[in-house]
Amino acid sequence: MTKIEREFGGPWMNEHRSVMKFHRRRAQILEDGTGDLAGILAERGKALGAFITDEAGKDRELCVTGSGWSQSDLYHNLSTHLDSEGDTGIWPVPEEAFRDGVEGRHRYVMVTGGTKIHTLMEWLGRAGRDLSLRTAGSHKGQSVAGLVGTGSHGSTWEESGCETHVHGIQLSTGNEKSVWLSDPAKQVLRDEWVEHFADIGDPVHFADARVHLGGMGYVSAYLIEAVDEFYCGLVKRARVLPGDWFELVEQGRIAEAMGDVAQGRSPRYYELTFDPFDGAANEVLETIWFDLDSSGKPDNLGEQVRHTSLEAIRERGAQGFIDVTRNPLAAEMIEARLRDLIDVPQMIFDDFKENDACDEAEVPRTLAQLTAEWHPHKLMGIRVDVYNAAFAVPRERLGEVMRIAREMAEGENNVRQFSKDFVYTVRFAKKSPATMGFLRFDDNAIINIDGLPKNFILGTDAHLAAERLQHLLDKAGIPFAMHWGKDAQMGAKAIRKQYGDAAVDAYRATRKALLGNRAGVFISPALEQWGLQSE
Repeated sequence: MTKIEREFGGPWMNEHRSVMKFHRRRAQILEDGTGDLAGILAERGKALGAFITDEAGKDRELCVTGSGWSQSDLYHNLSTHLDSEGDTGIWPVPEEAFRDGVEGRHRYVMVTGGTKIHTLMEWLGRAGRDLSLRTAGSHKGQSVAGLVGTGSHGSTWEESGCETHVHGIQLSTGNEKSVWLSDPAKQVLRDEWVEHFADIGDPVHFADARVHLGGMGYVSAYLIEAVDEFYCGLVKRARVLPGDWFELVEQGRIAEAMGDVAQGRSPRYYELTFDPFDGAANEVLETIWFDLDSSGKPDNLGEQVRHTSLEAIRERGAQGFIDVTRNPLAAEMIEARLRDLIDVPQMIFDDFKENDACDEAEVPRTLAQLTAEWHPHKLMGIRVDVYNAAFAVPRERLGEVMRIAREMAEGENNVRQFSKDFVYTVRFAKKSPATMGFLRFDDNAIINIDGLPKNFILGTDAHLAAERLQHLLDKAGIPFAMHWGKDAQMGAKAIRKQYGDAAVDAYRATRKALLGNRAGVFISPALEQWGLQSE
């Protein structure tokens, strides 16, 4: 049964404490539906549709939150906070729902948008199901709607963003029922079955709604396609990259770029952490997953990966201030010089070598075990949140981009302009099929700026570095897009330049077609800033 409980409003902040708002009122969606799936989805459509219609009639904006993972400004002040934290539901799709000829029916599930990724992974991986997502973000604390709706991705060499799992979307827009959008490239469910709980929408809108950015209504449910559970061995090492590494990666010769550890195999997952301030000839940190063959679920599964590189901030704190003798900051940058005494990249590199480095290439782990759990970080007993921005660039220009990024961080004439507050993390993924998927290129390299947050007590340069890198990439004529779910420092003009007028106009038109006069209910400062609100 779907319940919506109304409560008084109050303050709210996202998971990373980078966005804080005050809501006039709050409503919680609670789902504990069992039984006939079409009946459950129909009930959800009625309950959510009535709620949205009521809010629209009172000229209220809805701010939908799950885990609050995004660092973009998605929520207006003084709005109704629609909390999906309790909106958890996962159901197998019944046999009568499928079209003729659909194969692998056991791999399809219906899941609410509020369901957390770790909950879905656990459900899929239970003995007897032995299923998995194909890819996921680097952590698993997000809701499914947040993961999919911002185009989050793993670092999976042959996969795109998490939106590629989705072949159908039930959107509550304030209608008496709801709208069902299906993937025109892969029709799975019979229209007669869907019509029990939703109106059939025009499939032309599916690509626009796939990465919805919170602007297409409330995601009541997704139809996702899982895969049979797979197993990977884990290698984490520090090494100096060979001189031809960028050239090999840009050409897709990934096994050669990784050296003997690959044994001629391409990895499923590849991630590198660079110290922006330490030059091109120094060490990087590599995290690699290699596929392992298995005829069934192994008995000797490895342990859950718990320790992440940024745990160094918590583990090490201010133990042992460093003496900055090489490439110092300008003398007048007093606050930055104080922060520089705690070298964030050096802490991360030292911590990785002591706690993370391993060669467990023959120890099988599932995707759920390889995806890190989320824990807030603490520095000297005080919680410190993490800044994130991410740029997708054409993989064939990665070497050029990283040269620009390193030169920016290293400064000029032995004087830096940025404090050592951040690292660069590089990942890879294929092009997104979604209109607003930020993985825009056939082969994407994603450069993350991970570091101290804007609210750090001593200040930070991480967000300034992200802003500066955008400017330098523009100057160099290198196309890029920024991850919607992180700190996407973009305006409407930049969005049109990056995605093209046709994509922006299609997204806006789909918003108008789906929401009509209720478009003002699902609006946010970010959508307005990005120029993606409908007329």
